[in-house]
Amino acid sequence: MLGEKLRAALEKVKSVTFLSDETIEEAIREIQRALIASDVDVNLVFNLSNEIRALAKRKPPAGMTRKEYIIKNTYELLSNLLGGSNEAPQKPKRILLLGLFGQGKTTTAAKLARWYKNRGLSVGLICADVHRPASHEQLMQLAKQADVEFYGNKDEKDAAKIVEEGLRVLKKKDLIIVDSAGRSALDEKLIDEIKKVKQVLQPDQIWLVLSADIGQLAKTQAKAFHDAVSVNGIIITKMDGSAKAGGALAACAETNASVYFIGTGEKLADFEQFDASRYLSRIMGYGDLQALLEKAKEIKVEELSPEQLLEGSFNLKVFYKQLEATKKLGPLSKVAEMLGLKAALPKEELELTEEKLNTFKVIMDSMTEQELTSPDIINSSRIKRIARGSGKSEANVRELLRHYRKME
Repeated sequence: MLGEKLRAALEKVKSVTFLSDETIEEAIREIQRALIASDVDVNLVFNLSNEIRALAKRKPPAGMTRKEYIIKNTYELLSNLLGGSNEAPQKPKRILLLGLFGQGKTTTAAKLARWYKNRGLSVGLICADVHRPASHEQLMQLAKQADVEFYGNKDEKDAAKIVEEGLRVLKKKDLIIVDSAGRSALDEKLIDEIKKVKQVLQPDQIWLVLSADIGQLAKTQAKAFHDAVSVNGIIITKMDGSAKAGGALAACAETNASVYFIGTGEKLADFEQFDASRYLSRIMGYGDLQALLEKAKEIKVEELSPEQLLEGSFNLKVFYKQLEATKKLGPLSKVAEMLGLKAALPKEELELTEEKLNTFKVIMDSMTEQELTSPDIINSSRIKRIARGSGKSEANVRELLRHYRKME
């Protein structure tokens, strides 16, 4: 993985007693290998290497060692290579989303709608894809999940007319997001359709959706769309599973296009503002507490009553709610990554813990209200019934009860 390899390179510089030119060159070679494996353009990699060599020859400022100076500045150079920091507009009025087939554009439209809704805006989604029959139903379902209003017209084959109708229906919304059609290539027909939609919508933001899978090809696509319709922002999807994510980010940065958001999973909540420094910190195992706090803010957990918060009132029902809140933050591996703990915790251990928590939740789903609020009444006959109802073993039920008693 890119982050692990970059961290190893900087740790090499950090760990030596005497920092020689040879050690610096070894670290540079490791950085080169990591970036090229992530599909970063070779010329960008060599330019970065020369910048690191140049800063290694400079005298560090007072109060900073040479090692600290090189590590700090290399980190900043890497951050700039991946795009730096570009804050997304907080109160846009109309956003037009563009992209080719298979980039995750429709799901991104719903993620974006949810993100802005959670920040106080009333949002409407318009499906302007008249070429893919499933797009209307898909976006309508996603809009329900995001709890935002949807407009589409399956019988209309003119995308511009659908947008015109949608603007009338959603005129009271603070923000309207239009999901346009995708194609296998940016051809004249697609450009013409986008221009007609743009003329009707009059968007203040035109954002291109790209998959991290395409790596440095992102540069070609970003330039082509920008030349055709003046794109002013980019969203990169599938950042959680692509080995080419670094290449895609660097390619977009090279075109001076701002990457505003990244998609980090399949769920609507797996979506965040992009900041290269924070992203780099996270993938290198140093954590991203800010991203975790932002995600926690979005979670709507049922508040516990004052009685439940009193000393001695902790029970399985409270524990169940705590588990639900934890699951909403995402997989434990992601939470560990944001806390900077992923490198310290074995993958197998994280997976085992995740599996165990899921088992506990299934078991508690088979308990009565009385058993959840008064776990002490759970005897051997109740354990047998709960095990049968949940499809888990009696040993699993006993393990849950042992875990609960430790937490009391």
